[in-house]
Amino acid sequence: MRLKKIYLWLIAAAIATSIAGPAQAERESTARIVATAKAYIAARHPWRDMETSVTTKKLDPRSRLEKCQGPLEAFLPPGGRIKQRTTVGVRCSSGKPWKIYVPVNIAAYAKVMVSRHPIAPGRPISAADISWSKRDIATLGYGYLRSLEGAGGYRARYSIAQGAVITPNMVEADSVIQKGQQVHLSSLAGSVKVSMAGIALQNGALGGRIRVKNLSSGKQLEGIVESDHSVLIQ
Repeated sequence: MRLKKIYLWLIAAAIATSIAGPAQAERESTARIVATAKAYIAARHPWRDMETSVTTKKLDPRSRLEKCQGPLEAFLPPGGRIKQRTTVGVRCSSGKPWKIYVPVNIAAYAKVMVSRHPIAPGRPISAADISWSKRDIATLGYGYLRSLEGAGGYRARYSIAQGAVITPNMVEADSVIQKGQQVHLSSLAGSVKVSMAGIALQNGALGGRIRVKNLSSGKQLEGIVESDHSVLIQ
């Protein structure tokens, strides 16, 4: 009797295995879903020219999706955009259609400027004030500066703490023309360019508008700073 029970148990186990085996094989691979989501982001994120890392959170192990007989398709939900943390949809359009959403994280590494010491408001920022450090720029919501050479240099807009990443909102263009400085004034009259000598009545950054005085006529005018010694009257 005991041998008969064992025999019956083995037959039942074999039947259960034969049923469960194919069912298990027909489930969609989570690795395939994740790979589809990561490939979609890797081909489209805005930091592709940098050192990057694309990772995903683990999918719910209770997700039991039927194996897709065709290719999987990744997509962004309506209104979605690719950023540091992005939710990517992956769907199957063949057989019994389904879709699932995969959380994806992007890290993008670049060398950025970091303050060596506290920088006071209004102080010009030079190479001696900064060091370069590798950071994940995808986390820098305010962006970062690539050099100190733009706009004739920069000065601190407000106090910058030691070790802070220098971002565009922390600085403003430094003055390349100082109040009282003699400058070259020019203006366009049709196709003719007229030049004259003048005096700057205020400090001016490259591309900024300042008031100047024409030394010949004594008139006060306004123009755009073109260089550290010239202003275009408009």
